[in-house]
Amino acid sequence: MYSLRSFAAGVPLLLLASILSFAQQSDRIVAAIDSSQMTTLAGTTPRLARSENDQGAVDPSFRMPAVTMVLKTTPAQQAALQKLLAQQMDPKSPHFRKWLTPQQFADRFGVSHNDMRTISNWLQSQGFTIVQAANGRNWISFSGTAAQVQNAFHAEIHHYQVSGEDYFANSADLSVPNALASIVSGFRGLNDFRWKPMGVKPVLPGEFFPSFVMHPDYTFGTSHFLAPDDIATIYNLTPLLTSNPKIDGTGTSMVITGQSDITLTDIRQFRSGFGLAAKDPQVILVPGSPDAGHTGDEVEADLDLEWAGAVARNSNIIYVNASTQIGGVLASTQYAVDQNLAPIINFSFGLCEADLQPGGVAQVEPILLQAQSLGISFFASSGDSGAADCDNPGIGSATHGLAVNYPASSPEATGVGGTEFNEGSNSSTYWNSTNGTNGGSAKSYIPEVGWNDTPLGFGIAGTGGGVSDCAFSNSSGVCTGGFAKPVWQTGPGVPNDSVRDEPDVSLTASADHDGYILCTQGSCANGINGAIQNNSIVGGTSASSPVFAGIVALLNQYMLSQGTINTAGLGLINPTLYELAAFPGVYHDVTGGNNIVPCTQGTPDCPTNPPRQYGYNAGVGYDLVTGLGSVDGNVFVTTFACPGGPFDTATSLNAPTQIGVGATGSFTVTVAPTSGSCTPSGTVNLLDGATQIGTGTLSNGSATISATLNGLGDHSISATYAGSSTFNGSTSPTVTVTVVDFTFGPPTSSISIARGQTGQVTLTITPNGITGPITFTCTGSPAESTCTAATVTSDGTNPVNATVNITTKAPSGMMMMSRSSSRIPGPLYALLLPGIFGVVSLGKSRRRFALLGLLLLLALVALMPACGGGGGSSNNDPGTPTGNFNLTVTASGAGLSKTAGIALTVTQ
Repeated sequence: MYSLRSFAAGVPLLLLASILSFAQQSDRIVAAIDSSQMTTLAGTTPRLARSENDQGAVDPSFRMPAVTMVLKTTPAQQAALQKLLAQQMDPKSPHFRKWLTPQQFADRFGVSHNDMRTISNWLQSQGFTIVQAANGRNWISFSGTAAQVQNAFHAEIHHYQVSGEDYFANSADLSVPNALASIVSGFRGLNDFRWKPMGVKPVLPGEFFPSFVMHPDYTFGTSHFLAPDDIATIYNLTPLLTSNPKIDGTGTSMVITGQSDITLTDIRQFRSGFGLAAKDPQVILVPGSPDAGHTGDEVEADLDLEWAGAVARNSNIIYVNASTQIGGVLASTQYAVDQNLAPIINFSFGLCEADLQPGGVAQVEPILLQAQSLGISFFASSGDSGAADCDNPGIGSATHGLAVNYPASSPEATGVGGTEFNEGSNSSTYWNSTNGTNGGSAKSYIPEVGWNDTPLGFGIAGTGGGVSDCAFSNSSGVCTGGFAKPVWQTGPGVPNDSVRDEPDVSLTASADHDGYILCTQGSCANGINGAIQNNSIVGGTSASSPVFAGIVALLNQYMLSQGTINTAGLGLINPTLYELAAFPGVYHDVTGGNNIVPCTQGTPDCPTNPPRQYGYNAGVGYDLVTGLGSVDGNVFVTTFACPGGPFDTATSLNAPTQIGVGATGSFTVTVAPTSGSCTPSGTVNLLDGATQIGTGTLSNGSATISATLNGLGDHSISATYAGSSTFNGSTSPTVTVTVVDFTFGPPTSSISIARGQTGQVTLTITPNGITGPITFTCTGSPAESTCTAATVTSDGTNPVNATVNITTKAPSGMMMMSRSSSRIPGPLYALLLPGIFGVVSLGKSRRRFALLGLLLLLALVALMPACGGGGGSSNNDPGTPTGNFNLTVTASGAGLSKTAGIALTVTQ
């Protein structure tokens, strides 16, 4: 596993650099921090830290590896942030999809640099070690012991046991110095109560024939399991995955959040088993986190990673992992947002709203709001306990009343629910009896109903959905209300209430009909069939959520390819989701099924009289079971990219005015909307009259088509755009293209030229409609000769002559004296002159020896051989050789080339 643990050592330096930077906000900590004057933060005791679960205080040396102090925005900052988010979602605003960077967020909505420094200094004065400071300057994490926590925040850390599992948590509400009371929202990492993974539900036991587990197919009789190609077929993703270029997630990134280590071998075996290209996720351990270990949530992580990647097959998937000791999946999400790791985050965990600790929403919502401002789309599972999300899946009867899952119920998240296939007795209509190359066997879209496997008798198991009613509570934990209905949640079927409704969209989620194949904990060591043999067939909204996140990754790539967005990132997509409900074909309206569950008499919301059950039914339009329904992936992506249509278009054609007969011409077709700024996509056809002569695929609104026209004369050429679900088709005005030809000759001419002379050959262009310049090239000329012809211009009617000039070269020669036969070689003068001077200047006793040496040197010069032989030499230029030669003259114009020959004789 990749780890960022080593990063933690450098964090204090980063913090120091940050806090010494120029502060743009006003300082909010104006008084000295006095630990003797404290304010209690009501509602900071976890709901499960009850006296009946208390096992006593932890050892004072018990270490807290990364506690996060969450910092508040001011009311003015909060109002400004809400205003910005509205502008970022408004297509008419100049801020539409103008996302912030983490640093820009900090400068507008974080605390000041001075305040961050003051908090850091105080924490260190209490004995804590700074682990990490947020880029957004809205939290700071630190490590310390239970004793230091108790001393600084006046709350003991105790052991708790809940449902047979051991946890730690603060036993009382936390306190902070008065100077920090207005700036601290709360803490994370002071307890390790886990967020629940949403419904990794195994296939129900005993459902299939005993011999089935030995069968290698994913389709067997009337029983089916889901392979990646099945999802692509059922939800019409294949046109995107096979388009040119492929819309397969290339150039996009997704974050999967988790709280367990994974084994990359499982991911690799899943991808290789289904014919997907090898592509490991990038794994990041949140700084300060101990190794999370291989926990029961590993299955959830594998499911999310494998199936998000099964849809967006070439997307860069980042797995952010954090131990529950520091906040688990919530710490993973906080880090992914603060680092702006990817424009898509999938969160397949949750708690029912009532199980959130008092004030818990107030700590999580800022993360989601920050994500939006950075352009991050956040997807969350709607839950797997039907309409009773506070009850655990698998129990026989609900006891906690109607409830929905958070954060799927947040207006800042896209809640993804679950459906179930409903082909009835027509299995062969929708499934092949054998599998394709990569395991797929689905033939087409399969009708769906709301997912609810509860009636099968294995306990509560169904899609979460309902109304938000307990997102907020008082300090005593009593619910005070749910999230208000966002302005964008409107349309046919949306309840006429004042609260947020969940889910928004849905995809298949039943493990029973039909489950997702999963490679986890070595189940695919013997291939994909091993997953089936090991019962690694799962379902739940934790499957539908990453699949939908993968579809949105395809959407990001598609919009980038169309030029609709310049950088990946769509922020909160919910307003457009509800707008798209008005467009036919985007959603499969799921009108059957329910999420009704049985309940225990005398418990909240349970009817007095039988049948004792509660929940919701699916219906026409939006419903509290499946939301808007499931999507047709191709229509969803192409329509989302430019909602508000269908738009009228104008098609134009840029064509050559003439083209040679049989030659290939280049035609450019451009399609533009007559209103709006979206770019049409799809195919265009090139027509010669009524005959199609070429086709092309639009890229950024244009396509270049190569085509050949036959038959001399004028041709009426036009281009047609077939249109799409978003754009109406259109036809370009007709363009006249003249097909032309010419003759060039005579075919062969003869000419005789003496060496050193120039001759001319006249060749005639006889046009057949060709106009414009005609150029010439000549090949085959003998050495030391030239063959040229000047460019001529044709008017399309009258013959025009081309004069070919051929010039030859006469031989030449020059006599030269040999240097050695006529004079002393130049370099030897340099030796002789000093030698003679030396003889004269020497004394008498040495002069006779020097003179003898000089005489020897002169003798050597006299004996040197001549450089060029005897008395002289000549450099000869033979000129153009004599003989017979065949020259070829090529005339080129309007894409045509014609040749004529010249028989050349070169004489003396």
